[in-house]
Amino acid sequence: MNTTANHESISPLSCIVLGKEELLFSILDYCDETSRINCIYLSKAQVQILTSNISYKWRLEKLHLENGIYYNRQIQSNNWKSVFVKHWTRRGLWEKSDDESSSSISQYSDLFRINVCARFKPTTTSVDDSTKSFEESKKKTVLPFHQRLALIKMNHNLQSNKDALEVLKRQGGWFGNHKSTKQEEDDNRQDSTTKEEEDKEEGERNEKSLSSSSSLTCGVRLIDDKTNSVILVDRIQGIRGFKFNHVLEETASQARAYETSTMPLITEFINGFNATCIVYGQTGSGKTHTMFGNCDEPFLCSNSNAKDWGIVPRACLELFQALDYRRVHLHKHMEASVSVSYVEIYGNDVTDLLRNGTSCGHNKAATQRYVLDGSAEIPLSNFDEAVQCLNKGERQKKKAATLMNERSSRAHSLFILTLRQKCVDSGVEATSRLFLADLGGSEQLKKSQPFSSSSITTEEESNKINKRYEEAIHINLGLFALKKCVQALRRKSSYIPYSDSKLTLLLSPGLCGDTQTSFIVCGSQEERHVAETISAMKFGQMCRGVSNTVENNANAVQDLLQTINDGIEECQEDIRNNERWETKEEMYNGQVRQTTVIVGAEDSRRRLAELLRQKMELTGEVVDNVYAADASHVQSFGAHMYQEESDAEVRDQVEK
Repeated sequence: MNTTANHESISPLSCIVLGKEELLFSILDYCDETSRINCIYLSKAQVQILTSNISYKWRLEKLHLENGIYYNRQIQSNNWKSVFVKHWTRRGLWEKSDDESSSSISQYSDLFRINVCARFKPTTTSVDDSTKSFEESKKKTVLPFHQRLALIKMNHNLQSNKDALEVLKRQGGWFGNHKSTKQEEDDNRQDSTTKEEEDKEEGERNEKSLSSSSSLTCGVRLIDDKTNSVILVDRIQGIRGFKFNHVLEETASQARAYETSTMPLITEFINGFNATCIVYGQTGSGKTHTMFGNCDEPFLCSNSNAKDWGIVPRACLELFQALDYRRVHLHKHMEASVSVSYVEIYGNDVTDLLRNGTSCGHNKAATQRYVLDGSAEIPLSNFDEAVQCLNKGERQKKKAATLMNERSSRAHSLFILTLRQKCVDSGVEATSRLFLADLGGSEQLKKSQPFSSSSITTEEESNKINKRYEEAIHINLGLFALKKCVQALRRKSSYIPYSDSKLTLLLSPGLCGDTQTSFIVCGSQEERHVAETISAMKFGQMCRGVSNTVENNANAVQDLLQTINDGIEECQEDIRNNERWETKEEMYNGQVRQTTVIVGAEDSRRRLAELLRQKMELTGEVVDNVYAADASHVQSFGAHMYQEESDAEVRDQVEK
């Protein structure tokens, strides 16, 4: 075995301290690439170690240090082999190609890929009661016929539609409230009072079920981060299911959003390829919070609020940390420089946020040259300078109040990082860009009403309102052009309509055929925003190239009911295992009173009640459950019983 260094640093003591894997890796650190590959043939023990998951992570580190192929050392993976295989194919990235005059970077470009991540803003209760009741009355819906049958078949374990139709007929509502002739004859033959009372109770029960099933609440019903699926109820199409590459739970942190959407893009970016991350959604759905974090001044003044950082500051931090690490540990001599451009597409104008909002050009071609040819770039040497640029650009942004957001961004903003690298040893150069785009709201104009007053009193106020309308129109035109470009890329069309909008023209290097793109689709869970949320989810599925068919919706119906049933069983199990009686003493009118209460499963009972309500709403049937009753009546009964015993003891003592 050929080695490039002696092994004097490996002492007998290190053989005891280190495990088998660490010891073998320490020895192989001194070997050349050929020896490390051939080592697998020495024994079965080496085969087992060198084909383990941890061994492929070690191989990635060696590939990074020796060949300059960057990978994120902080990510967690259960399949480092697939990551290594992808990077191994790029091991000649910083070597000269056959054509000595060109770089070999283009040889390792992958096909165009889009990663779509869905994120939902937590629900709020700040809606006025009158507005809420009005919106809820509009968003109530009845499930389509085929979905209703699917629910009945699953809920009753039926195999045929005929049996499901019989159940649906008994429930009433779908075939009218009139009984059949046979049912009327049977009722006429029943004269007993007992039968009439039973029919009355059953009628009340069915009426209650019908009223529940005929007014299904619209909105987000299920966010499943395990299966990466979202289920919503639409006023027109009923239950609709959407699947994405990633779905973030409601309580997902900013770090989690960054890891799933943007962290893989940083790897591509540092390795010399363009990458793009775009946040899409309606106004107030959390786009700017996801992209930038807390934008209150001073922005990112210290690490105390690091957990609230959005994608942009986290990407800048990882970039400079990676460059510092590569500068010290990389075996190749690499030179790297970073610059940033920060522009805003406001109406039909593009302004430079880092130069006091000056115009970037009078037409599309001039604007593209100004932004992408380096005129708008400002060099960066460290993370603190990137923070200063973020603060400066934030102060220049144009914001206005709408009905959906008090500080709504009235434009698209693009934060563009440019990385220029050169391998001094081979002479290979590469320039890559990372596009981070915070798009304007995708809702309809009548939804946001981007004006400050409902009544026009002055000419100045009228002009202000007209300006807000123009802003919203230009935002939607840019989003429409972006949709057309993504559709053309998905179809692999020979012509991509980048020139339809300044937004798509500036994003064109990050949306071409060999770049990696990540869309973060932001949605609101409130019922009044269901139309905009579904529109955003449809855009996300379109980006993935997935069509939302009736079959997918039928599966969504079954998935939703199965999820509810699983949740009910989980709550019941928790109640059986953890619920118990406890006796407490408290002072009441100068006397010590003992009360008994049920504790140990309060959260499970509340969740169970909500799940049963959802199941009744879906199936149209009253669900009887021994664990569903609220424990308050049991607690009050126990307290009353103990109070009577205490009062009796007091009376006995007084009589004596």
